[in-house]
Amino acid sequence: MATQGCIADDLLFQLADNIETGEQMEALGRALGFKAAAINRYTDTNNKGDRVTCKGTRDMLFNWRQTVEPCDQHLRLKQALTDVKLVMLADTYLKGTPSIRDIFNKKISESLTVEQCREKLRNKYLNELCKIQMKPWDQNAYAEFRDMHTVVTVMKKDAHGKDMKIKEVIQNSVSDIFSTKVNGILPARILISAPAGRGKTTAVAKMAYDWVHREKGSALEHLPLLFVVKFRNTGQLTSIGEAIKSQLLRDVDDLTPEGLENFIRKNQGICHIILDGLDEYAGISSSNRSLMSNIVNVIRWEEFLQCRVLVTTRPHLENFFNQAELATVYTKMWIDGFSRESSRDYIDKFFASSSNANNGHGLKVYLDDQPLIDELVKTPLFCLMVCHLWSNGLLDSGTTTQTELMDSVNLFLRHYANARSKSRVKITPGMLRKIILQLGEVALTGLLDDAKKLVFTPHDFRGVPALLDMACELGIVSKTTVSSTWLPQSDETTSTTIEFYHKIAQEHSAGKFLADQTYHFLLHFKISKLDKVLRKIEAKIGDYENLIRFAAGTDNKLSFWKRARDIAFSLIVHQRPPVQKEMCLRWFKDV
Repeated sequence: MATQGCIADDLLFQLADNIETGEQMEALGRALGFKAAAINRYTDTNNKGDRVTCKGTRDMLFNWRQTVEPCDQHLRLKQALTDVKLVMLADTYLKGTPSIRDIFNKKISESLTVEQCREKLRNKYLNELCKIQMKPWDQNAYAEFRDMHTVVTVMKKDAHGKDMKIKEVIQNSVSDIFSTKVNGILPARILISAPAGRGKTTAVAKMAYDWVHREKGSALEHLPLLFVVKFRNTGQLTSIGEAIKSQLLRDVDDLTPEGLENFIRKNQGICHIILDGLDEYAGISSSNRSLMSNIVNVIRWEEFLQCRVLVTTRPHLENFFNQAELATVYTKMWIDGFSRESSRDYIDKFFASSSNANNGHGLKVYLDDQPLIDELVKTPLFCLMVCHLWSNGLLDSGTTTQTELMDSVNLFLRHYANARSKSRVKITPGMLRKIILQLGEVALTGLLDDAKKLVFTPHDFRGVPALLDMACELGIVSKTTVSSTWLPQSDETTSTTIEFYHKIAQEHSAGKFLADQTYHFLLHFKISKLDKVLRKIEAKIGDYENLIRFAAGTDNKLSFWKRARDIAFSLIVHQRPPVQKEMCLRWFKDV
């Protein structure tokens, strides 16, 4: 299957000539995935004129071929012919093509067939990957993949494969990512870029969901194996085989990373790989090839050339894919989150069941007047939160900055945590402030170590274990514990990770702590915590825009305002390019 190319025209001509009846043609059309209206059009073409021809049947087969990857065409056509009892035609024209049963019986290791592997991946994705928590205050509320409003755009290429700087919206959003052709060809490599929270993780989960459920019409419907690897769970030297084995198939004792890689190498046509979160991978920034794993070779299109690979990242790594041949190999796509139209549709649906549907209109008017808040609403999670805040009276025209909005979100989380709690001791506003500041200290330490840090461990909270429990109760952070018996050189049986519900929540708490410390030290020692932080982040200050924004928005007293103003003018006048000027202006909007 991996070695077969596109079905030849002659084969389709001969096959069409030998489909004898209209009933056979219609049955084959249904098996190939055509809808009734399309089949009727092909039937009408056959019946045009004085005699019955097979032109409509030929058109149907040629049009079907355009929608299927070349390596899949022989297998899919043979299976369709077999399904509609045209076995003799299948054996005559597609002799030697393995059946789906042959593919699924292939062995990856002595104890693992393709079919068994698919079942393991299916269970893994359904129980973990596809469970995207949508509400920090409700651990049982998960994303609904059948009602996604996310906008995905793709970069057009010229005849030479160069980007044309023209974007097109993909019609069916995430569902059509793998089926989108560029210049008539399905790309071997796809890059999906988006800022934090715009929906990359949800998009990856949606693709896994389509694969698991063999979603009708999806490019993943007939794909035997889909491997989804999270970069956050890999080390710099982790190989692609080790990553797949450790994250997805760690309970298969006789499967080795090398054996898995060899299987993929020999069967690239039946495997797709999704590499999620390149910005969380240390190996991509190394200039020493000896310190790189073969994951980098896969990304660079030096390994698994016929295996389709999709990579997701944040925008700051896009330039990596503009170098040399990668610019022509990769098709670039962007997840733009909610468009203005999508967010307004979502608001209408949210308030449709409300006793006061006019609330939705009032919220839309408010967002039209508040561009800073409207910018956050492009993120699906915050669109949902804004709807809840508005319906609960925690958001009004007096909320004009992102800092104020995030403060309101924390009040909302406190309200729900207290309502859920069976304890008579409730979280007071004073306790909430203390929790945010203590969380902020951990968050700031993490951000200063690595601006891209998203995952923490209990060790990071070792000084405040009680705080961690309360923060989890609020929903500001969550804990995940998994078996770690597969980890090399580890005696631990479990591994626990801690994450903020969104990077912006992490940056907000860090900004609150920074502002508190800056004001405190200015009053007592005339030494600014802000100055110390800025010296550390100066070279990459663009990565810390939200940190400074929330710090400035928290303390708009003269002390912080003067420091922020001095910093901004220094950046603008002396050392920073125009993009930093825009960043500084955005700081001031939150002050």
